[in-house]
Amino acid sequence: MLEGMAIALALVSAYLIGSFSGALVLAPVFGVSDVRDRGSGNAGATNAWRVGGRAYGGAVLAFDAVKGAVAAGFVSGLIAPDLPWPYACGWLAIAGHVWPVFHRFRGGKGAATAVGVFAILLPLALVVGCLVFAVLLAWRRIVSVATLGGGAACVLSACLVPGLPAAASGLAVCAFALIVYTHRPNLQRLAAGTEPRLARRDGHKVSQRCP
Repeated sequence: MLEGMAIALALVSAYLIGSFSGALVLAPVFGVSDVRDRGSGNAGATNAWRVGGRAYGGAVLAFDAVKGAVAAGFVSGLIAPDLPWPYACGWLAIAGHVWPVFHRFRGGKGAATAVGVFAILLPLALVVGCLVFAVLLAWRRIVSVATLGGGAACVLSACLVPGLPAAASGLAVCAFALIVYTHRPNLQRLAAGTEPRLARRDGHKVSQRCP
């Protein structure tokens, strides 16, 4: 009974930690209004960057990644370290970011929180995913394309690396499925050729439409 209560506590705690949205918690610090009412309407690092600038976007990215790492590492390790509970805690942290109980269930898309979760539970898969993300971002200049491509690379890595438990590939697949789900508007804009690109560092104006 005590073990069951500990597992339940870990799972609930992971979700609640994920429910603290960096974009909304840090908004008053940077003097930014609710990003869900501006830009893409998403409470995530990319929209925070576009709405409030690099410092705000970077802080949101770090906040959301750290909470994923805390939920997957500290909380699960302290309360429910046995398989598959750390992986379940990781997924619940991502779900909490997407559907945060503290912010009327309107959160972000889960990618930054997944980075923190994978850093603790699937570091090799994260490295592969980040490399693919960087290549796609440099090539296409579209954050959503880089995010989805990097996520797919994480899944393949988690499934192909020998010795990992089934819960590891399960987390990777479920996390990627959730991120694809939250990127539905981006996929629609990509299909329509209207997904925005990042500006280049040299100041060269880049078309806001996909070719």
